[in-house]
Order: sequence, then structure tokens, then C-alpha cells
Amino acid sequence: MSSTNDRPTGRPRTIDPDAVSLVALRLFDEQGFDAVSMDDVAAAAGISRRSLFRLFPSKAALVWGGLDEFATRFTDALRARPADEPSATALRAAYRVGASFPEETIEVTRHRLRVIRTNPSLQRGGDATITSLTDAIVRFVAERDGGTVDDLAVIVRASTLAAATNAALTWWASGGAGRPADAVDRAIDLLG
Repeated sequence: MSSTNDRPTGRPRTIDPDAVSLVALRLFDEQGFDAVSMDDVAAAAGISRRSLFRLFPSKAALVWGGLDEFATRFTDALRARPADEPSATALRAAYRVGASFPEETIEVTRHRLRVIRTNPSLQRGGDATITSLTDAIVRFVAERDGGTVDDLAVIVRASTLAAATNAALTWWASGGAGRPADAVDRAIDLLG
């Protein structure tokens, strides 16, 4: 017969969302996104299904979790650039800051980018953030270079930069050498 003394005392165990995300991303990367269920993730992470859904409402949320941190680092760095600095210099510096992932997130970032790359259906999950970032770049370039947000040259330049940096990060995640910020620098250099 069980008594109330058998229950654990103190605070309930807290669940580290980053650790759960890493477990999920490893599974997705090794077994394929579609082959892994939320039940599989919960079991591998040692948490209940209910706790998993409380942290991550969907499988896609397990993958896209880090994009917001990148976007915040990038946009904060862009806003902090000197007003008289050329747009190209400011954007390069902001992308370096955005792609300077904290050391403890390097592995999860690498898995995240590989999973997104190999699962095109996931790309829709980040569309809103990616569109918002591209729009911020368009506005920044227009303001710095004296153009307008509907100027074709401004839009093409901003979109090309966003695509090149995304390609560089995907390349890095797939086994490219060095740090993510270095890959971004190389991609920007290739744009000439």
C-alpha cells in the first residue's frame, strides 16, 4: 500500500528544451524526419508525451526553435551598426554576429540545418521568420543606400544576400569546415 510519503518531495524536475530539441534533431538527422514520431522523441528524451507537447506543439517546432535566436542576434547587430557605415559592411558584420552561434548550440544548429535541408516540407515552418529577415534587409539597404523598398535593385541585392548566407550555413552544416560565421563571410565574398 502506497502512502503520501512515497511521493517525491521538492520541486518537480525541470525539462531543458534545448536538450530535448537536441535529442529530437539527432533522431531526425539519423532516421529521417518523417520516420520519427513525437512519441519516439519523448521516449528518447525521457519525458512524457504531454511534457513534450507543452514545450513543442509540433515536430516542426522542434526543428525551427533556433531560428528566432539567429534573427534576434542579426537584427540587433544590424541596428547597432554606425549610421555612416556602408550597407554592405554593416550587413556583413550583422551576419557574422547572427552566425556566431554560442558554442553549446553548435551541434544542435548543425543538426537543425541538415534536417531542414533534407526535408523540403519543413521549409514552410520558417517562412515567416525568413520573410521577416529578408524584409528587414530590404528596408535596411533602402534606407542606407537611398533607395526604396520596392526598388528592384534593392530587393534583388537583399534577397541574394539572404540566399547566399542561407546556402553557406547549409553548406557548413553538411560538413563544411570552420565556423558558421566564416562560411557566411566566404559566401558574401563570392557575391563580389
